Amino acid sequence: MNYAFIDSMGSLTYNNGIKIQAIMWKNGLEKLGHNVKLVNLWENIDFSSYDAVIIFAMGANIFKLIKGLSRINENIIVAPIIDPNRSDRFYKFLFKFYGSTRLALSNHYHDMWSVKEKVKLWLVRSEQERHYVSYCLDIPNDKIAKVPLNYRIPEIGQLGEKEDFCLHVSRLDAPNKNVPRLIEAAKKYGFDLKLAGHISGEKEEKKIISLIGSTKNIEYLGEVNEEELVSLYKRAKVFALPSLREGVGMAALEAAAYGCEIVLTCVGAPKEYYEGRALLVNPQSINEIGAAIIKAINKGYSQPELKSYIEKFYCEKVCLHLLNDSLLKLNYYS
Repeated sequence: MNYAFIDSMGSLTYNNGIKIQAIMWKNGLEKLGHNVKLVNLWENIDFSSYDAVIIFAMGANIFKLIKGLSRINENIIVAPIIDPNRSDRFYKFLFKFYGSTRLALSNHYHDMWSVKEKVKLWLVRSEQERHYVSYCLDIPNDKIAKVPLNYRIPEIGQLGEKEDFCLHVSRLDAPNKNVPRLIEAAKKYGFDLKLAGHISGEKEEKKIISLIGSTKNIEYLGEVNEEELVSLYKRAKVFALPSLREGVGMAALEAAAYGCEIVLTCVGAPKEYYEGRALLVNPQSINEIGAAIIKAINKGYSQPELKSYIEKFYCEKVCLHLLNDSLLKLNYYS
């Protein structure tokens, strides 16, 4: 099968979650013998030659993309990547009522509503995302397929000795990652914290460094390569992801596969992936974040059972089978 992948957001950073998801799916489908094209819209592309066109996220040009492509290829698939921070009723208002294509008064939510009938299949990462697609866009559940994301990095088998520190990996300056509260929790509770990840500019980096100040138990590592990341996963006793808004939390999933205890936001879909095996915290509470990390470091929580669970249900083989099966049944969704 031949698939074309389009990033409708035009993401600027190479480690953006949308791009990571698309590349993971591309690599996985190619292992199964399919051909996948990462579309550069500057190129002249014959979209009719593809078995399906998969659009990632709902960017500002989603209306024109889907309306134009549907004239060429009827097999349009959307991976919406909805990471909600408001109620389903609020999002439904945005999708259904907040705009008018006739009057050219619109936004990407209402644009998606206007062309939703041209989408044959919706690929979601969680039950929460399924609900938002079904309820907010009035999409029947039989046109929605859940494909959880898998962890990317190789399995390690037997775990080595863990070190008593908490790891956090993310786009550190992204407001939804809640890094300032994590830093404050480390200051207040005294646990060792290592921060790794991309920061988008010098000003933002200085802000993170300023928040850390002279605190000896917090280490800012900056952006690390894959080998360094794996080493951190292997050594860390705890991984914390106290996000204010999160879709899946890929880094936490990877850390769990490497034997880290997980301290996780109670907000949104990430907790679906753990089924009670992560310590959930209110991301607004510095005390909850700090106390949970101390508990996980001192007493543990669900490892090594969590590692086995993640390897069983969220390895590439399992998640890729769900993706491939959904795509091969595309005609069923007509």
